[in-house]
Amino acid sequence: MHLQRIRAQNFRAFGDGKTAPELDWTLSPGLNILIGENDAGKTAVVDAIRHVLWTTSYEFVRLFEQDFHIHGDTRAQSMFIEATLVNMSAEQEAAVLEWLTYEADGSRSLVLHMQARWIPPKDNKRGRVDVITRACRDGIGPEIGNAVRELVRATYLRPLRDAEAELKPARQSRLSQILGAHKSITGQEKNDFDEANPAKIPENLVGLMAFTQHYLGKHPVIKGVQDDINSNYLGKFAFAGDKLESRIQIAPDLGLQPILEKFELGLLPSIGINSEERCVRGLGYNNALFMATELVLLRDGDELALLLIEEPEAHLHPQLQERVQELLEQSANRPPEGKRPVQVVMTTHSPSLAAGADIASMTLVHRAHLYSLAHEKTQLKKNDYEFLRRFLDATKANLFFARGVAIVEGPAEALLLPALAKACGMSFSKHGVAVVDVGGVGLYHYARILQRAKENEVIPIPVACLTDRDVVPDAASGYIDKPKNGKKRFDADYTPEELVALVKAKVDRAAGGKTIVCVSDRWTFEYDLARYGCGELMFMAIQLAVKADAKGERLDEADELLAMAAAHDEWETLIKAGHNDDALAAVIYKPLATGKASKAVAAQYAAHLIETGNYGKDVALFEKLPPYLKNALNWLTGKVGAA
Repeated sequence: MHLQRIRAQNFRAFGDGKTAPELDWTLSPGLNILIGENDAGKTAVVDAIRHVLWTTSYEFVRLFEQDFHIHGDTRAQSMFIEATLVNMSAEQEAAVLEWLTYEADGSRSLVLHMQARWIPPKDNKRGRVDVITRACRDGIGPEIGNAVRELVRATYLRPLRDAEAELKPARQSRLSQILGAHKSITGQEKNDFDEANPAKIPENLVGLMAFTQHYLGKHPVIKGVQDDINSNYLGKFAFAGDKLESRIQIAPDLGLQPILEKFELGLLPSIGINSEERCVRGLGYNNALFMATELVLLRDGDELALLLIEEPEAHLHPQLQERVQELLEQSANRPPEGKRPVQVVMTTHSPSLAAGADIASMTLVHRAHLYSLAHEKTQLKKNDYEFLRRFLDATKANLFFARGVAIVEGPAEALLLPALAKACGMSFSKHGVAVVDVGGVGLYHYARILQRAKENEVIPIPVACLTDRDVVPDAASGYIDKPKNGKKRFDADYTPEELVALVKAKVDRAAGGKTIVCVSDRWTFEYDLARYGCGELMFMAIQLAVKADAKGERLDEADELLAMAAAHDEWETLIKAGHNDDALAAVIYKPLATGKASKAVAAQYAAHLIETGNYGKDVALFEKLPPYLKNALNWLTGKVGAA
């Protein structure tokens, strides 16, 4: 049995489908990952499931006025949350027979429809929420009974959980609930301690507790303190003819539940410390222990195996996050032989965790809209999913949490583009824009992640793919060789129509939805910056990179000052030579094209020089940028639509 669908109207960020989107999410039987920025609606989805199914921890979950959707200054007066569970076993169906829904295809499902009304305060009466949960779609069936509740409770791990406290002894502790529900606990409630033969060790937990109490009560220390209390003090309080005595015990009630509530689960000390010593372990490993304990119960139980977990990355370093994610994915999709799979719904803000997951298991939540990234829901092809599973890392996974995404093909763009945007008054940080460096290959794999299979469905997150035109200006023919195979490389090799078609082919390959492709206007990122107005900036940065390359990419402050002074003199001479724009840019770019300097190092110096403000800022700097970069920055920061 698993949760197939969750629907809701007028619950928190989710509206009635008119003024705000309603919740309607179809889940996979395995791993389901909700990703997206803060306040997008991820927790609301998890809480919707909690409210309609309830949880195994038996926590009291109730609705409040603020849970009803509000639009403007109008709050909804009613809401519903509906969960559909499918793939039940024959035994499970038998247990909830009167609540089943018979589908048109002959299958049976269990639908729980929770309807709630907000009744405002009136005549000195407090406001309240009336809730009723019925079976069948739209709640047309009978009211849900206890048999259903016990079968469909979900296991919930909250985001700010205290894992250590959850596993300590306490009344109704989570550990006692897990122990009590484990399949091996059957029969342990029987007291098999034989008072006539006290030396015989019992096999059951209750019997062992009685055995322990028997012998502890005879221990000289315990018996001595007990007799001291009774003889010297307590007994003297008794009236004539009465008897007042006490007994020291571990557990006054020999029921199984009180015994289980005495247990605690903790981590052993790390290597090098005696295992019998008590040693405080970190929050991260205690969280991992807590998750492992819950998975044991879910794996072996007969009820709904649904784990709701918010931010599993809490207190975990990136490498441990990866191990936890692998375990959750294995439990959901590839359980050990003989064990049932656990359906997992988790929310995360961790790029490290997202990078290790299968994109097809993710659902992007953006402003209360849910966009599944499963196969056939996006423009990604099968080989795209396989490529991204291998090459998506934590830095690239930032795109799932951004309000805008710049996809670039090298470290130079990744280093310099944010600095240019900030200096132009279009800070990527303020606009929530992530820069994803895909290297020399892969741009077209990443470009389609946020493009939908349905043409009328658009994820409103602007994406700009920046790519080089890769046609060499004739001005650079002095140091760029012609291909020996006769392929076209230079401007002169193409007709104007062929150049237009070449650019269009690059655009059409990846553009769609809110994704645009910005192709360099002349050649490469650095060349175009030099060509369109940032010539001095790029010349100084490239010359510094040349000097750094000659010194093993390390210049101290004195070296930089000398290099800057020399580059300034060379720039003055270069300007006086009277080159046209392409010829000047070709001279500036030559050290990068011929391997005399690193593009990444040059970009790093250029970013540093931009911060000085000596090469322009705000609108003045923006107007110096190549047209394709202007278009990308405007698109990513929402200034105007892409040209």
